[in-house]
Amino acid sequence: MTRKSATSVTVSPKLRCQRVYPVQGTKKTATELKTVGFKLSRDQAINLARVLLAVTQDWDGIEVTAFRSKRFSDRTFPITVTTVD
Repeated sequence: MTRKSATSVTVSPKLRCQRVYPVQGTKKTATELKTVGFKLSRDQAINLARVLLAVTQDWDGIEVTAFRSKRFSDRTFPITVTTVD
């Protein structure tokens, strides 16, 4: 068995979610909405948590964006974690 150090740990930035709310086609406008959100599986939630923990070491502010463009291969939606300096 090979010994590995903590510096060999990597975090995948490819984040996905099961659904984005409100769904496309809703009759309400963005100003009428009180909430927005996304549904995560257990693995997706763990991946998002890992990325958030990793980036908060260096970033002061974080923006999480879920896109409504569904990937046809697994029917999931992309999520990005970004910052503005």
